[in-house]
Amino acid sequence: MRIKRLSVLLVAVALLSTACGGGDDGSTSSQPGGTAEQKQYRIKVGTLRQPHLFAPAFYEKFLPANVKMETVLFANSTEIKTAVVTGSVDFAVTGITAALEGAAQDEPFRVLASAADGASAIVAKTGKGIKTVADLKGKKIGYVVGSAQDILLRLTLRDAGLDADKDVELVKVAFSDMANALDRGDIDAFSGAETGPSDALTRGIADLVVHPYATKMKMINIVFGSSQATIDKDPELVRTMVDVHARATDYMKAHPDEWAAGVVKAYNFPAQSLALALKNIELRWAVDDAYIAQTRVLGEQLELLKQIKKQPDYKAFFNTDFVTPLMKAR
Repeated sequence: MRIKRLSVLLVAVALLSTACGGGDDGSTSSQPGGTAEQKQYRIKVGTLRQPHLFAPAFYEKFLPANVKMETVLFANSTEIKTAVVTGSVDFAVTGITAALEGAAQDEPFRVLASAADGASAIVAKTGKGIKTVADLKGKKIGYVVGSAQDILLRLTLRDAGLDADKDVELVKVAFSDMANALDRGDIDAFSGAETGPSDALTRGIADLVVHPYATKMKMINIVFGSSQATIDKDPELVRTMVDVHARATDYMKAHPDEWAAGVVKAYNFPAQSLALALKNIELRWAVDDAYIAQTRVLGEQLELLKQIKKQPDYKAFFNTDFVTPLMKAR
């Protein structure tokens, strides 16, 4: 009788333990959206085929086990920004210029962290006699509408006393085709993103005109972000992904050879071009007051150039709730 009572008691304890989530089932509430049964995620991250937007390739090293990720490649930053605000992708590494242009139209894209600065250059076809910005007058210049390189080109021309809409001929060319377009003679110069300029330089078909960082825009370029809807829906997932992005960025900075090899393997870029391109890229993830102030300067320049009609709400545009604790901890 005593043995029977003991058996009943053991069964009751076991049932109580199961009901309370006990047992070694690996579940935890410390992961994003964690409950007694750990929530599983399948997310999409948008990016471009460029070395300064390569951080998502390293996210897998730092993702928790309950988050599975798919990388989606786009043609330009405007497409990525649109995909974020429409919910086609959950997170993105994209250009801050395109994101600002959307924010000026009250689109709910939110900058969660920075990603990279620089990665821009204006180059001209060898033999054209284009050595300075002033020499670009009357020339055909390749560019991507709404990109950071578009704004840098316009500001650089303006600072040299040239009007981008009157003194040069702007020709729309995809970043991936700029070096070839220059080689074919379709354009005389281009304002491109890496590795386009470095590819043209190492092939011997171009001369460097300028790295256009002396303008008021400076080097600000790439950010990591998401939509307000994603932040509202699952802030813990957002917190996790900001941490993953920061870790991946730091890893790339500490392992430039692995970063370079990864880009070469993924996109079949020439190794020599990439080696030169990486010297023109500054990786970063922190967002401080100075970064936000520089973004405001960029916004002012966009308005002066009539790329936007009004300034965005910068307090809404930047959500630093997730990146600030990381900055304090490191």
